[in-house]
Amino acid sequence: MRLTIIPLVNPTEQQYLDLHKIWPDQSPFELVKMCKAGEQFYAARFNDRLLGAAKITVDHNTATLQDFCVREVTRRRGVGSYLLEEICQAIPDISLWKFDISGVALQEKEAMQLFLSANGFNATAQPDIWEKQHEVK
Repeated sequence: MRLTIIPLVNPTEQQYLDLHKIWPDQSPFELVKMCKAGEQFYAARFNDRLLGAAKITVDHNTATLQDFCVREVTRRRGVGSYLLEEICQAIPDISLWKFDISGVALQEKEAMQLFLSANGFNATAQPDIWEKQHEVK
């Protein structure tokens, strides 16, 4: 089966279970609340299981990604890069992508910074905020 990037609008019970493996500190209730507040979720799916996910908040032509996470057993296989690339393509009107790594555990920050740099993001003067300009077509 092929890796697919999907928007999560009304997650199924199984998807909530998978999201809990990705974000163990967040309950299904919190996720539903965020969804209703206008936050967008995207996930990487393989064999009907979610391997990674991200939350996106859109404000005019700027989008902020946060809680970007790929399950540890799946890392270093291109899932994160593919998820990031497909999210950017799914919302083409965004000219500035911001990536908030303030919620990333200290021991994982360096790896996340290397990941962001490899995917075209640059550090900003704001701590834990990375940016990428995107040409709107």
